[in-house]
Amino acid sequence: MTSTSRLYLFVFLFAVFLADPGHAAVDSLPGVPEIKKVDSLNALAFNQKRSDVAKALNNLFVAENIAQSANYQKGLAITYLYEGGIYHQNGYDKRALSTYYKALQLFKSLRDTLNIARASQQIASSLQADGKIDEALQLFNETLAVYTSLGKKEEIANVKNNMGALDLDLKQLDKAGQLFREALSISTAIHYLYGEKKAYYNLGLLEERRQNYTGAEAFYRQSLALDRQLKDKYGAALNHIQLASIQQKQRQHDNAILAAKEAYTNAASLPAFNLMKDAATRIQDAYREKGDMQMAMQWQDTLVSVMRQQFDNEKEYALNFIDVIKNQDAKNTNAEKDLEKQKQVQKEQLLIITVGTFILIVVAVLAVLALVNYQRQRFFGKELKQKNEIIEKNSASLDQLNKEISHQNILLEEDNKTKNKLLSIISHDLRTPLVNTKGVLNLVNQGMVPPEEADRLLQLLETQYLGTTSLLDNLLFWIKGQMDGKPDDKVKVGLQHLVKSLEEEHRMPLTKKKIILRNQINRDLSVVTEKEMIRIVCRNLISNAIKFTNDGGFIEVSAHIDEPKQLLYLSVKDSGIGMSREAIEKVNAKQYYNTTGTSFEKGSGFGLMLCRDLITKAGGELEIESEPGKGSTITIIMPVA
Repeated sequence: MTSTSRLYLFVFLFAVFLADPGHAAVDSLPGVPEIKKVDSLNALAFNQKRSDVAKALNNLFVAENIAQSANYQKGLAITYLYEGGIYHQNGYDKRALSTYYKALQLFKSLRDTLNIARASQQIASSLQADGKIDEALQLFNETLAVYTSLGKKEEIANVKNNMGALDLDLKQLDKAGQLFREALSISTAIHYLYGEKKAYYNLGLLEERRQNYTGAEAFYRQSLALDRQLKDKYGAALNHIQLASIQQKQRQHDNAILAAKEAYTNAASLPAFNLMKDAATRIQDAYREKGDMQMAMQWQDTLVSVMRQQFDNEKEYALNFIDVIKNQDAKNTNAEKDLEKQKQVQKEQLLIITVGTFILIVVAVLAVLALVNYQRQRFFGKELKQKNEIIEKNSASLDQLNKEISHQNILLEEDNKTKNKLLSIISHDLRTPLVNTKGVLNLVNQGMVPPEEADRLLQLLETQYLGTTSLLDNLLFWIKGQMDGKPDDKVKVGLQHLVKSLEEEHRMPLTKKKIILRNQINRDLSVVTEKEMIRIVCRNLISNAIKFTNDGGFIEVSAHIDEPKQLLYLSVKDSGIGMSREAIEKVNAKQYYNTTGTSFEKGSGFGLMLCRDLITKAGGELEIESEPGKGSTITIIMPVA
């Protein structure tokens, strides 16, 4: 080989190396530090999920990113399992189920039999909560078979307790009792205290269902003794509440009060607000039945205080949850920066390729002049063509990256606008009714208003409570819709029964304004749709009709199906004050429209926007017909299946 040939070969290999430096690196396996960090974050989040959900989710998101970058599949699967538990704990059952399935697929790819069974057990619990009893029972039986083959007796006791609770819900009392006793026998044999106390508690529920109060009380006290041994204050509160329930049914008011107070003390130390409310309610009821109205009123004040604390806690949780979303936005921003870095790397590679190509051209010319070798010219032309193709591909990649960055910026701007609107509604429309409630209750409790005026104010508070609850339901349903889980399953919904239940829900404002609601829907008329979605939409339309209808007016709800088009037409017509063309245009343009009702009712302007959004997502549309002073007719048009 001549010196010119050696120079050509060296330059060619050097250019290829510069054009594709990735070949010089070797993919590395996940290191020990990454594995330990993922495991540590998972364990921390598991301990945090009962006290600070936002921090737990944030730690799980960090663990998920590290596990994915390090290709640590088992750690990623455990992260998904814990994320699903948090979603299930906070009512996002659909997203919890999809996350459990992701964990299950990873465990299956790892052939981790024990964790496959644990993920299946969580999926079964979610299916049971969703009313899919047959599927849940099948999964429980499969996990029981796995635990039995592996000899995991603690897990066997847990799943038998779960299966017994399922049979108890189905009113198969004998079968449930057998499973609870089997769980108790296994737990006692291996000194598994949690399984023992859970079995005793379930047996107490069973005997209470059979109205065997003596037997139920004995089981609750055995479970309570184990709770004290385990220092499980949550379980102790549950057992004391059940003991108070039994003693109240037997007219043992003093014993019921003592048990309920113990439950309240244990729950308050956690704090567990739902258990605190249950305990305070039982104490109040026992004092009333006993005839001690002064103590009953004191505990009624305690109950109001607990509810206020719970609301403040839930508000803080909502704000923390928004912080988690903001952290995710920050991650998106970092991802955008990474895209910019990749873009810069692509430019550098393009420059290197261009320089390398230029060097190759010079070397080829020298080779032609020196050797006049036709074969080498042909070879060099082929290499030049390959480099040009690489340049074209990189240019196309840069264009695609620019489009993705622009799309990401649009999504971020829309998310910021939506979160600002959500924060405005939470800070104003939810906080204001609570402040009004506190002021009115203080006036009534201090005796500063006459009894007649107090009754009127309390009725006003109840009406305000209905509006606040409706707004909170709208917000929660909207937030749930923003989660990336599967949509709710579609079921058959009877429209006449749905409207009748909403009429009962709005009985107080209807009676107060002497408005007649005419339910003219055929009893047999039904559609297949998402039940909660159609309920939220109809409730908002009926609530708006009441709000803008004068005293003594009427509201008419009707529906029919256009068979050829397979479309449902559901109309809510009122004799109210109507809407101007400008107001209708605002609603159609998805702008917030808010005005005071005929009796000075206030609203957030969020309900009608939510209705239009939900109907659009369901493949339908919302039509508004109205004139000022002549009432309004709002019609839902959507597919029947």
